[in-house]
Amino acid sequence: MFNKENFYLEAHDDGIYLGCYEKEDFNENDLYAFLKEWGIARYDFKAVRKFIKDKQACKVCGRSSTLEKDARILITLDKEKMNASVAIEPPFFTKPWPTVDEVKQSLASHGVKVGISDTAIQSLLARKLANEPVIVATGTPPIEGKNAEIELIKDPDKPFDVRDDEKIDFWSRSTIVTVHPGQEIAVKHPLVNGKNGIDVTGNVAKAQTVRNVDFSFGEGLKRDEMNPLLLIATAEGQLKNERGRLVVLPELDIHRDIDFAIGSIDFTGAVKITGAVRDGFHVVAQGNITVNGPVEGADIDSQGVIVIQGGVRGMGRGSVRANGDISLSFGDNATIRSGGTILVKNAILHSHLYAQTAVIALGSGKHSQIAGGRIEAGLEVACNVLGSEMGTKTEVVVGLPPEQLEKRKIFTSEIKRCDENLERLEPNMVLLKKLEAEGKLDDKKRAMMMDLTKMKFQLQAARAGMQKELDALEEQIALVKDKGIVRVKDICYPGAVITVRGLTYIVHETCKYTAFIADDENRTIALVPYDYMAGKLGGG
Repeated sequence: MFNKENFYLEAHDDGIYLGCYEKEDFNENDLYAFLKEWGIARYDFKAVRKFIKDKQACKVCGRSSTLEKDARILITLDKEKMNASVAIEPPFFTKPWPTVDEVKQSLASHGVKVGISDTAIQSLLARKLANEPVIVATGTPPIEGKNAEIELIKDPDKPFDVRDDEKIDFWSRSTIVTVHPGQEIAVKHPLVNGKNGIDVTGNVAKAQTVRNVDFSFGEGLKRDEMNPLLLIATAEGQLKNERGRLVVLPELDIHRDIDFAIGSIDFTGAVKITGAVRDGFHVVAQGNITVNGPVEGADIDSQGVIVIQGGVRGMGRGSVRANGDISLSFGDNATIRSGGTILVKNAILHSHLYAQTAVIALGSGKHSQIAGGRIEAGLEVACNVLGSEMGTKTEVVVGLPPEQLEKRKIFTSEIKRCDENLERLEPNMVLLKKLEAEGKLDDKKRAMMMDLTKMKFQLQAARAGMQKELDALEEQIALVKDKGIVRVKDICYPGAVITVRGLTYIVHETCKYTAFIADDENRTIALVPYDYMAGKLGGG
């Protein structure tokens, strides 16, 4: 007799009988699982249903040699042979379940000889799990290595990373990546070799072969001396990927317009632009800037020289500024400032130009005209035509630049204020030092002396800085002292207002081939021939 929990089976000559110890309700699923566990696959369903109802022992099947079979051990291996599973087709309940040794023998016949777990086999047999695969042997999988990898700290090809909730200034952003000497560009993560494993049949499970990669770089880059796994920049310039090879280019060469596709430019070297610079964008460079197309309502700023082949359509918004010379085809509603000379091939219309040395608009024909706006220069303004037939007010200022005079006035005033404050501090400092020498300086007075000493140092430092700037300003003013001329090669129309070294002349009648200079003795503007002192001032 065999039983499990509340159920039992009895074998008689005429068949197999099913019974239970307790007559209370039981779970039908448990009963069917009990029959399956003991190999009773073909049973009298009606008899079983009656048994469930009245709890009375009944015959559930007859006896047959085809039914009364031994247990069957089924072995399966996964594709990688890392796991071996055992499933038991249960014996007829009168036949015994396999032993641990029988299961292990069956595993051996399938080549399984590594990682066998006696505990897993014993648990499978003790629970009499029928037709349910259980992993009883496990191999050691390989530990995969890692390929060497180059991580770009500065990626010249990385697109903008923008969050959904982020507000973007599309005019200010740039696709150009600039770098500085010593800046980290890329880091190499070295390869990590893998480790072989072994499957349940005892064969080696090989780890995949790892691949090594190394930096590919050219000019402007090198390996860091302290850390060869780090790539650093050795020069200022644009970081660029040239066919998988990183380089730093000292000059930025853009073969298209500066627009939303490129973005604004802020570069450490020279910049060359084949196209235009569109409205709202800016180009800032420490080197020279060359623009083949027009500049339209944009900001251009260079520490060197600026050349604009297409001219400047300022639209009353953008500006062009250079420490050195500026040359352009034309200027319309533009603001242009130069630390040297501004050279204009054609017209300057309704614009504000300032040049430390000269503004020269002496191209071919009457298109070299200055009309409207305000032109300022330290030494000279020269053009073919000044003003217009319509009497457009056109201001020209040459000589001592009002801006520099105003700066000199501010610096002089601030230096005087520092001197006055230092004079007021001195008696208090003398008194406190006397008290200190006599041993009469209490904590309150000592703190006061420290504060006054600190204030004195700050005033002296501020005064020294302003004096240095004032001296440099005086040198600039000295360069244009007693100099200044406005030259008009062809026609000067009424409406032009000319100021030379603080003296102003309003043109009421048309004049030709004329130059305007300051007559200091008579405190007026004198009209002289166009070629007066030609080549000895700022240009012309």
